[in-house]
This record gives sequence, C-alpha cells and structure tokens, in this order.
Amino acid sequence: MIRNLIIIDKTGRTLLSSNFGECHSMSDNAEEISGFISALSSFGKYLSSDNLDQVELSGLRFILMSRTDLIFAISADDDNSEEHSIVLTKIIELFADIYDSFSYRIEDEIDTAVYQDFPKFLVDQKILKLNCGKYVECEGCPNRDDSLPLGEMTTELDSKREF
Repeated sequence: MIRNLIIIDKTGRTLLSSNFGECHSMSDNAEEISGFISALSSFGKYLSSDNLDQVELSGLRFILMSRTDLIFAISADDDNSEEHSIVLTKIIELFADIYDSFSYRIEDEIDTAVYQDFPKFLVDQKILKLNCGKYVECEGCPNRDDSLPLGEMTTELDSKREF
C-alpha cells in the first residue's frame, strides 16, 4: 500500500508531505524528507542520463516522477510498482492544476498551506486510501513505534552506491 506522498519544488522546498498509514512515516521533519527525495532524484541523474524512477530502501519502494520543476514521490510497502505509478500519474495531473493556479508569477512566495487539504481530497476521491484507521489515536496501535528513519535509509543508499 502507498504509505507516503511527497511533493517538492525545484528549490527543494516541501510543498506537501503526507502519511497515509499505520502511525509510521519517514520523518516528521519536512526539510529532511524533501532533502532525501531531492538527493534520490539527483543521485539517479548522476548514475544515468535517465531520471531515477524507483528505489527500494528499508522495506519501502519509492517511486519518483517529475513534472516541469516539481518532484513527486510516493513510498509503498509492496511490489505493485506499475499500479502505484499509475496512481502517481493521476496525482500529478490533479496537483498540477492546483499548483499552476497558486504559483502563477509568484512561485517563490507560495504559502504551502494551500496544499494541505490535497491528501484528504485524494482519499475522498478514492485515489489513495488510509492504511490504518483501526485506532482513534496512535497510542493503541501496535505499529506506533515503527519508523523508517532517514539515517537508516541513507546508510542503505550509500551501500548501494558502492557497487
């Protein structure tokens, strides 16, 4: 299932970072997340002339796509890459309209708060779904201590680079 959606702009600023399940996410720090996704994208460009479109780290498969000056990424904990790529393409199409209307001529001054309802819209439209919802609060969830720290993922990425 898709666990996270991250959208960053060309400056590396997080426009949106949303978690869709089970009390865990990559990090609560949006700057770390955007830096990580930006680094993955740059690393892919460094390795080949094509963009990096997929990488698996710490049990999550990241699917990345670009549109003009935005990088979109989702993380999923399964192998349904083709299905998730289709979903990410739909997300890009929907987000593009919102982004274009709010960023016209004032891109550097965009208040990212305008994007915060976008994940709820995706769930309402059944494009994405919440993976949890079994507990009112995370306190009762057995997965509350599960986390995927960026440090662990970075170490794994570094080990893959040494091939």
